[in-house]
Amino acid sequence: MELGGADNAAAVDPVTIVIKECINLSTAMRKYSQFTSQSGVAALLGGGSDIFSNQDDSLASTFNNLSTNKNNDPLLSGFIQLRLMLNKAKSLNDIDSLTLLQPFLLVIRTSSVSGYITSLALDSLQKFLTLNVINETSLNHKAAYHETVNALTHCRFEGSEQLSDDSVLLKVVVLLQTVIQSPCGDLLSDSIMYDVLQTILSLACNKRRSEVLRRAAEFTMIAITVKIFNKLKNIEPTKLTEKYINDESYANNELQADIIGVSDKSNVTYNTEDEEREDLHTPNTEITNEPKPNISNTKPSVTVEANYGLPVIKQYLNLLLSLIVPENQTKHTNSARIFGFNLINTAIELSGDKFPLHPRLFSLISDPIFKYVLFIIQNSNKLSLLQAALQLFTTLVVILGDHLQMQIELTLTRIFTVLSQSSNKNVDDSKERSAAVKELLIEQVSILWTRFPSFFTSTFINFDCNLDRADLSIQSLTILTKLALPEAAIATTDNVPPICLEGLVYLIDEMYDRLQGVDRENFLLNETSVELLKQRERKTEFIKCATKFNEKPKKGIPMLIEKGFIESDSEEDLSKFLFENNSRVNKKTIGLLLCDPKKTSLLKNFIDLFDFKGLRVDEAIRFLLTKFRLPGESQQIERIIEAFSSRYVECQEYELSERKEGVTEDVEAVQPDPDSVFILSYSIIMLNTDLHNPQVKEHMSYEDYSGNLKGCYNQKNFPAWYLDKIYSSIRDKEIVMPEEHHGNDRWFEDAWNNLISSTTVLTEVARDPKNAVDNMSLQDLAQFDGAIFRNIGPSIVRTLLKIFKVATDDHISTRMLTSIDKCSYIASFFNYKGLFNDILRSIADMTTLLTPDALAGKRSSPDVDEIPLVEIVMNDTDSRIAVSTESVRLGRSFKGQLCMVVLFRILRRNRHPNVIDGELWSKVIQIILVLYENLLISPDIIPKVEQGPKLGDIKKPTPEISIKKARETKGILSAFASYLKGDEEPTEDEIEASIKASQCIASSNIASSVFGNEANVTEDLIKTLLSSIKVEKTTENTRFFESEMLFLVELSVTLHFPYHQQEKVVSLILKKVSELSQVTGLSKTTLGRLMTCRLLLFSAVTNQESLLLELINKDLLEKNEIFTQKFFTSDTGSEVLNQILNLAESGYYRVHLLQDAGFWKLLRSSPVMKGHAREVYLFLENSLLKSTGTLTDKNFMWVLGLLDEISSAGALGSRWENEYDKLLRKGQKVDKENPFQDIVELSLKSVNITSRLLEEDVTSFKLSKSETIAVIQALAHQCLNPCQQVRSYSLETLEVAIKEKIELPSDEIATVEEIIEGGLLPLLESTATKQDSNVAVPKILAVISNFYLHCLRKGITTNDTFLKVLNIFNKYVDMPSVENQLQELITEKKQIEAGAVKADAISTDTAES
Repeated sequence: MELGGADNAAAVDPVTIVIKECINLSTAMRKYSQFTSQSGVAALLGGGSDIFSNQDDSLASTFNNLSTNKNNDPLLSGFIQLRLMLNKAKSLNDIDSLTLLQPFLLVIRTSSVSGYITSLALDSLQKFLTLNVINETSLNHKAAYHETVNALTHCRFEGSEQLSDDSVLLKVVVLLQTVIQSPCGDLLSDSIMYDVLQTILSLACNKRRSEVLRRAAEFTMIAITVKIFNKLKNIEPTKLTEKYINDESYANNELQADIIGVSDKSNVTYNTEDEEREDLHTPNTEITNEPKPNISNTKPSVTVEANYGLPVIKQYLNLLLSLIVPENQTKHTNSARIFGFNLINTAIELSGDKFPLHPRLFSLISDPIFKYVLFIIQNSNKLSLLQAALQLFTTLVVILGDHLQMQIELTLTRIFTVLSQSSNKNVDDSKERSAAVKELLIEQVSILWTRFPSFFTSTFINFDCNLDRADLSIQSLTILTKLALPEAAIATTDNVPPICLEGLVYLIDEMYDRLQGVDRENFLLNETSVELLKQRERKTEFIKCATKFNEKPKKGIPMLIEKGFIESDSEEDLSKFLFENNSRVNKKTIGLLLCDPKKTSLLKNFIDLFDFKGLRVDEAIRFLLTKFRLPGESQQIERIIEAFSSRYVECQEYELSERKEGVTEDVEAVQPDPDSVFILSYSIIMLNTDLHNPQVKEHMSYEDYSGNLKGCYNQKNFPAWYLDKIYSSIRDKEIVMPEEHHGNDRWFEDAWNNLISSTTVLTEVARDPKNAVDNMSLQDLAQFDGAIFRNIGPSIVRTLLKIFKVATDDHISTRMLTSIDKCSYIASFFNYKGLFNDILRSIADMTTLLTPDALAGKRSSPDVDEIPLVEIVMNDTDSRIAVSTESVRLGRSFKGQLCMVVLFRILRRNRHPNVIDGELWSKVIQIILVLYENLLISPDIIPKVEQGPKLGDIKKPTPEISIKKARETKGILSAFASYLKGDEEPTEDEIEASIKASQCIASSNIASSVFGNEANVTEDLIKTLLSSIKVEKTTENTRFFESEMLFLVELSVTLHFPYHQQEKVVSLILKKVSELSQVTGLSKTTLGRLMTCRLLLFSAVTNQESLLLELINKDLLEKNEIFTQKFFTSDTGSEVLNQILNLAESGYYRVHLLQDAGFWKLLRSSPVMKGHAREVYLFLENSLLKSTGTLTDKNFMWVLGLLDEISSAGALGSRWENEYDKLLRKGQKVDKENPFQDIVELSLKSVNITSRLLEEDVTSFKLSKSETIAVIQALAHQCLNPCQQVRSYSLETLEVAIKEKIELPSDEIATVEEIIEGGLLPLLESTATKQDSNVAVPKILAVISNFYLHCLRKGITTNDTFLKVLNIFNKYVDMPSVENQLQELITEKKQIEAGAVKADAISTDTAES
């Protein structure tokens, strides 16, 4: 049940509870002699018996007072009367609550009562409140609560021992907390609550009190603070119309001395206390012979104030402010000041976001409180006090940061200035802060970036992009990068670097996380220049212009106009600039410019920008002097004050003829004319100097001040209250001229005034600005992140790298490299190529693989014993382990392994072509080559592409030593035996390290990271691969010279195809490979693979025909000791031929190859024909039958010769034919097919194509006589082919060719004799015909005979033709079949001629008819 609720919490009735407490108090009081003088009869009579209680009030009152004399005690009588009044009461509903509590409260307030009695009264009161004897339904309960709290705050009693006294006060504190935290606590008034605050806070700050009491008071103060400021959340925003907040009165609220409890006449009397608390109206309880209290059932006359609210909150802040003001540091202990900071911090934590809704509250925070927070931070070396101030500062930043930007700028600037101080610098010892202070500063400030989202980005937007503000974000981050280094601990402590490092890591993490939600391509495509970033770019120019203005306005103003900071050279624009851009412009310079006699119109335009409506003259002057410093000469001051006076009167908008008369304390009622304002303004400036100049010994009093102004208010006197307010304001708070104290001991006041005063005096700061990043999209934030990272990214990366290098903890190393990885992503995202490459180069350098010895292929290393390259083959799994100096070094270095994985992860993640430069690629390729040379990666990492060279795997580099080893571990005896026999087997530790290195390399996914990522395959990568090829064999590289060369060449060639590199890149590769082919001492295998790569590259490049023809004619044809038949039968040779044929079939080089004799010579050569006749034939078939333009006058004979060569290849078929005949003669059944049938059929096809060369659709030009005869000779040549199938087909083809495909007569061949003599007769006369009995001469003669008869029928023969044929037959007439053939020829000739005669006759008869 809540305290103050309507229900009764006890089983016994409330009346009984009160009576029992009255009895307890009465009994206790009678034990003391001062209360025993009253007899029982007198008590009964004085208590009002039933006899007299029935009389009228006047009689009863008269009788009641009969017992009053100097020996009777009113305190005891009060309890007796209350008890007697309640004897017959059934409930307390009709009894006034204050009447019930009055005897108890009187005991509590009376100083003559012992502490024991007071303690009992407090117990009774606690019971009443706890058991809800007095609750919200009780009669006059609000007044009862008021008086209860009033009595508790004015508790008095006779002192005894301190512990005993403090125990009584502890009950008071508990009771106060109970009441205030109850629902009825909201009924208390502002004055009562302020009394409570004064009372408990004074207890908490009094070191003479016991520890228990002070801690209880502190706890209660925190609880009350929570209660009060929770209430602020429900208070309506304050509506203020005035522009100026007069906050000078805060100095009037002071924490009073702790006088509760035992009265100390020598210190502070109760009466004095009451006088000091002017707002409290309570009776004097320091009594000895008070009148007897009148206990009746009538309601006492008590004035009840309104419930507490905003006024006490403001007073409370003022009270707390008095604790932290540096001027009061002698009045309050250090712990009291710390407690004050903590209470303010609690208030801000609870409802700080509501302060801007109440300008008067916010003004306390923004100026005096924040000012003294900064003062402590700047000057105090007391760690506990400094910590409290820093905690309050960070709370203010987190909750009110958007409202207090200039305060935050100044404070953070000072903090980081202190942090950046180095103990090595020659600075004044008094200004040098201790290492512990620096640690505390950074530790407390770190909460800003750990718990305040986007702190650095928001700070960058609000400050760094503001022309008038410092580059706070960049400057603070720069300092953090320095303090995060381990050496920073020398000037600070060991804890400072980790804290600063944490801030950098948070920044990188935030940027990285935000960029995950931004599409880079879209970001770069739609990147727009944000206005704030444009402004930041102009900031440097603005600073230069402002500096020039401060030195000499005549030169600075034109520069400002030229750069666009002042819109024009008009005085309106200039005055507007001076008014608005007031931070970087020197205020003294502004003052001197305004008071120039030639600039009167400028002064008027400037003054007209102020709005002094509703302000007192002193308030208006404060407002005025925030913009410039008042000059020192009287004439200059006079010009400004004159302009101010006119503007002030103008702003008040009153008619001088209608001035209000009277003495009402209303500023608007005071209506001075310009002359009056002029005089008053001068007096205010003089008063300010008099009261705050330390050289003035006797300061002006109010009477002196007011006396000087007699008759100056419109020829009358200013109202006294008006002058009093002005005097009090100047007395309590100096008007600090901007830059007045620059360079002297009071620089702090100057710095604060320059940055803060122009806003803290104005209510407009209560606006509700939004956080700069709240409404920004990720795209917009990315632009600001990019600007921050461009400025500070390199420094952060350097810091992270340094820490990574010196870190000995694996967790720290991993964390640093993770952050470096994220930095690389950010740099790549924003296209900061230089930084991105610097990061990756640094990571590459730390992989342990780029040492000079490793790059040179040497085995020595300073940190690893020299180890030869040993390849261990595990017998049980056939797995291989390569052990070398590099593998052991990498396996033993956790950092090196981390760098390997991260390096290639970054490369794998890269999606931005051309972001990686050649220098970085050089390091990456060097790492890959070191791994390759040491067998840590194999050649098969080259990507397999369809268009790439169809070659087998490159042979791996040869290990220096190869060892077969069982899986089991080598023992001590075995190791000793190995030592004796000189065994080179590595140790188990070295093997284990090498295995770790291999696992690391495998997890790095080098192939997919570098070569499988399209964005990485650029011209720079290809160039780097080519430049990395070694062209000179040395003792160090002999082991891997050719293997590595092929690896790099084939890698470069292969990378072209899937990613379609530009032609100029392919030309570079081709040129490099051609040069390598001329290196002496290369093996046939290497030269062959290089040849394949060269030919493959021609398909991707043009205008290299001379290089291609040189390759064929000089390399392939002339170097026949290399490109032998064995070579062309190998996979490499086959690939070489295929590439050549592909180039000749289509593309740029087709024409050039088809017209080159060397090309056809190569195809016709024995090495090619013996292994690749089919491929060559298919090429010819496609070229001649399916393409046009293949045959020309130039290459016809080369093509014909190649066809004849292919046709001749069918001669292999004769082997089977001979064998077949033998088997048949032996009577054996032959089921086996001709094993050479494929080549025979190829020859047949070649013969067919040879005959088709005579066709116009195959040969696009007209054949010459020699070309025609050559075709016939080629066909005739195959008629002599040892293979019967080829001979037969050739004879048939030849006959068809000469009969059907040759037109006679023609321009080239006029007679049949030319065909017979040039094409057919050589066939019979050849040596092969005479010696080879397999050649059927009759068949050849049959061809001649048939050809002759064909021509005879066509009528194109002559007698000479017949004689020529007859002469041929006569040579072989001895053969029986030849003679028969001749007879048949003659017979057929006659028939043809007879038919021709008859046909001629018929034709003649037909013609005649």
